[in-house]
Amino acid sequence: MMRIFGEQRYNIIKMVTKTDSDVQSTTPLGEVYGSVKNLARIFNLFITLIALGLTIGAFITFDKGNTFSSIVLLLTILPVIGCYWLVSRHQFELVATFLSVLLITLNTILATRGLGIRNISVFVLPATLIIVSLVTKRRTMVIVTLYVIACLAWLVFGELYGLYTPNVLVRSVPGDFFSSSVIIILTAVMARVLSETLFKNYLQLQKELAEKKRVEQQTEVLIKALEAKNAESETMRESLESIVSTVEFSEIMQEILDQIKRVIPYDTASIWQVEGKVQKLIAGRNLPESVIHEHNEFSADESNSAIPLIRGEVPYILNNNVQEELPDFQMEPHNYVQSWLAIPLKTRGKIIGIIALDGLKKNQFNKHHAELAESFANQVAIALENAQLFNELQNELQTREELIKQLETKNAELERFTYTVSHDLKSPLVTINGFLGYLEADVAANDMKRFRHDSERIKEAVVKMHTLLGELLELSRIGRVANPSETIQFEELIHDAIELVSGRIDKTKVNINVQPNLPKVFGDRQRLIEVLQNLIDNAVKFANTETHPTIEIGCESEENDLHIFFVRDNGIGIPAELHDRIFGLFDKLDPQTEGTGIGLAIVKRIVEVHGGRLWVKSEAGKGATFFFTLPSEEHQIIKKEM
Repeated sequence: MMRIFGEQRYNIIKMVTKTDSDVQSTTPLGEVYGSVKNLARIFNLFITLIALGLTIGAFITFDKGNTFSSIVLLLTILPVIGCYWLVSRHQFELVATFLSVLLITLNTILATRGLGIRNISVFVLPATLIIVSLVTKRRTMVIVTLYVIACLAWLVFGELYGLYTPNVLVRSVPGDFFSSSVIIILTAVMARVLSETLFKNYLQLQKELAEKKRVEQQTEVLIKALEAKNAESETMRESLESIVSTVEFSEIMQEILDQIKRVIPYDTASIWQVEGKVQKLIAGRNLPESVIHEHNEFSADESNSAIPLIRGEVPYILNNNVQEELPDFQMEPHNYVQSWLAIPLKTRGKIIGIIALDGLKKNQFNKHHAELAESFANQVAIALENAQLFNELQNELQTREELIKQLETKNAELERFTYTVSHDLKSPLVTINGFLGYLEADVAANDMKRFRHDSERIKEAVVKMHTLLGELLELSRIGRVANPSETIQFEELIHDAIELVSGRIDKTKVNINVQPNLPKVFGDRQRLIEVLQNLIDNAVKFANTETHPTIEIGCESEENDLHIFFVRDNGIGIPAELHDRIFGLFDKLDPQTEGTGIGLAIVKRIVEVHGGRLWVKSEAGKGATFFFTLPSEEHQIIKKEM
């Protein structure tokens, strides 16, 4: 289409370049510019403004001491003035092409002698392209645009490769060239489109003005008909506005039926969704209960009266005597319907549903109602699609927010993990490095006793590092390497965990009480034993030796269909300000105690992978209670690590 407009304008320009007598104001170009004389006057004014601008520029650059630029500007005035002769010959395209090339070249020279690609004169280039597009054909426009890009390439890459040096030491990058090129290309395209659109719209306006004179003769006849439809159109507009403003899918269904009632007098109505070969009821108004609860789904086959509509064979179905003409309506619960109007809901060329309007009287609907309903349905289908898209978007946004929160939590965990690992693994390395220096001194002094002592310290540091790395590896496996999940008696898990720490329990003489009739849980048996083992081991480790140490294991209640279990002791307790810290990596409240401090971090991770959570309630000197939740049903699938 743009090529046609461009060639038409070029042919018009060729007509203008003949003589004034050949091209009168009745031609398309004459309609735009008035006449060839008027076009020449515009070009002469344009040439004068360019010459005046060059003169002013010459004085400004001379005043700044830039003699070279001043001379170039003054010399450029001469060929610009020569364009008056070309205008007198009606060579408008040649003038526009010559001036554009001249100005582009001039601005490139000034930019080269000035600030390069950052020179303010570079921004004259898009304006030059706009002017050229108004009076040149497509090929000329493309050539001039490519010439502009070539000049930009010179300004950018010439500076990059040292072919010239701008006044300021600001180094260009290849991105300057591409950014500038895009601006130029877009400007050229926009100028072309705008000029063609303006040209076409102006001609269309002239035709409409002529048509208006003819239409005015028929206006009086149409006024009464328009006034009659005005109220109806306003009602339609308000109805569609109300529907479009609703985004909840369930609400928009009822809103559609409410608004249709304002323009079409139906008694009962329904909206059906078409999916493949099935037609399902999704909304209704005043329908019999049997239709809503029993006859709410049909096969979209040959026996269906709406099949021509579903196939897109007809724009609507209008029948004012359905009891005699459509067998489907002769049986309950549809035998009350006398008139039936059905219109399709179509989006993107696909039938997605049907609006069915029922009348209790014969001849209740007419063709005008059908046309109104068809127009209404076209807009409603868009609103329906928007509502569906809105609901989908809301779901996607909610999912995305949840993923973002999970990702933020993971990142925070990773940062803490990285810091802790780098800190705690550094300690044994420092020890090893220090004692290696002592070994050299021991060998030199032939002090074997000291040598064995230092070697033992190095061995201890290696064992500590090996333990740390092993427990970190174990922590990393949780959630990635899992045993098959199963339903397990919680008492079995407690028994197995106690067996694993029985040595420490016997040594400290801790009494363990287990609630009877504990519920079953669903999960990884080995990992859940590990949870109880760590919690019991911690309770024993920090038992209060001044009292009779006791550990209680049981279940309190439920939280979100998860059982809340607890391990309670009467040990030394944990201060409230340290409740969050104890679940961190290698966080030992007492550095003198054995272990690496990773046990509770492992417990927390295992519980979270099972879909639960872990927390503690404690005060210093009053014992501690660790709570954790676990699923009890098989449908509580263990979450996979992200």
